[in-house]
Amino acid sequence: MFPAPSRLVVLLLAPLFFLYHLLSRIFWSGLNARNVFTLPLNFAINFSPVFIWLLIFKNAGLIPKSIRPTIHVALAYRVDRFMFSISESPIGCLLTIFLSVGTAYLIYLRWYRGESSYQKLSSTSSASSLSDDLELSSFDQDLEDLPKSSRVQNVAPGSFQDHPRLGNLEFFRPMSSGDVSANASAINKKISNHLRSSHNYRPYNCWLWAPPALLALSWVILNVDHFFATPLSTAKDIVSWFSYVIGHFCVPLFTAIWLYVFHAPGALRLFSIALGAQNIAGVLTHLVFPNAPPWFIELNGEHGHADYDTPGYAAGLIRAPFGTGTHMVTKGFHASPIVFGALPSLHSAMAVMCFFFVCYYSRWTISKLALFSFVALQWWATIYLNHHWRLDLYAGLLYSIVSFTVVYRWLMSKVDEKFIEARLNYDFENGSTMGMRVFRNTNLQNFFDPLS
Repeated sequence: MFPAPSRLVVLLLAPLFFLYHLLSRIFWSGLNARNVFTLPLNFAINFSPVFIWLLIFKNAGLIPKSIRPTIHVALAYRVDRFMFSISESPIGCLLTIFLSVGTAYLIYLRWYRGESSYQKLSSTSSASSLSDDLELSSFDQDLEDLPKSSRVQNVAPGSFQDHPRLGNLEFFRPMSSGDVSANASAINKKISNHLRSSHNYRPYNCWLWAPPALLALSWVILNVDHFFATPLSTAKDIVSWFSYVIGHFCVPLFTAIWLYVFHAPGALRLFSIALGAQNIAGVLTHLVFPNAPPWFIELNGEHGHADYDTPGYAAGLIRAPFGTGTHMVTKGFHASPIVFGALPSLHSAMAVMCFFFVCYYSRWTISKLALFSFVALQWWATIYLNHHWRLDLYAGLLYSIVSFTVVYRWLMSKVDEKFIEARLNYDFENGSTMGMRVFRNTNLQNFFDPLS
């Protein structure tokens, strides 16, 4: 038996209808109560720190050479040997380890101890999601100071996720209003248990201690990377090329997409602020305190003459057997407006910042370990390719810690609290991720919910 012609047409057109409805959901979910004019404006404002960094970098060549500072040829090299070379400077190594571990511990005590940040939710909350049997007396604060809005309706409104312009999505069974209500209520009970056990609004399995821990371990990691930077090999050339070139671009991009699709509204903006701020600080340091990279010392020696007419050099990247890709990278480095921007390493800072955000937001330990591995790999690649000293990578880590700490202490808690409060009040607009909005009222919605 063959299907009727009308049914056959429907089956053939179903993928097209699915694509249309999916794009429609992406469009309206991206707007999220904004309009087509405020959305790009909001995007430009949120990513302005990154745009400012790129603008400064691209136009650095316009600065008159006559007013630019002296280039430090051997300074970074000598400080690197003092801080990291056990055979040449054991005292310097011990001092670096002591200061790194000591500073990490102080940072942990001052900012990353993970103390309770449970505060009152908005008194205007209309419906909240901690059941009456939730006991909050275990908190270190008095009962009268606990959020009254944390007592929630047991049953969520069945239509609170509906959108007037969005219908069902082909190939996905739509959830009934009862299913939606039961799912939201069950997740809110899980949120309530999280609040009771953690005493804060931070995400599940949040590795808040990641920044001080990485600082404390940095000397060891950098020296292990330095050890494996020799000898040269074709396999190492390929791996380092992918990490330094492809990973440097793709990992921050995918981190940004992941934050937007899977996490609270505002998380991507925080990532942009933290990443942009550290990179602006880094590129300004390159301009006012230029230092020669390892390849310059290798080609010209410690006493080589450096000036602002010196062309850039791709160094170890030219060994990669990729033809066109390697040629494009070589041309890019040759035309770089900042040739002596070794200290700090923004390759290091950007990898580390991605690691910090994944450690903070991701509930999956495997993803945190993957980003830690990328940081170690990126540090190794920069050393292997002769682009940065260990000192440069260490400095990039410090820039990242400062930037992330400022964002964490003054901005992150507000985003987390607003997201939790919206969830407890069944405010889908402010209590959903992009992925949740796109796949609203389907069984795939919970896949994009960091609190499910």
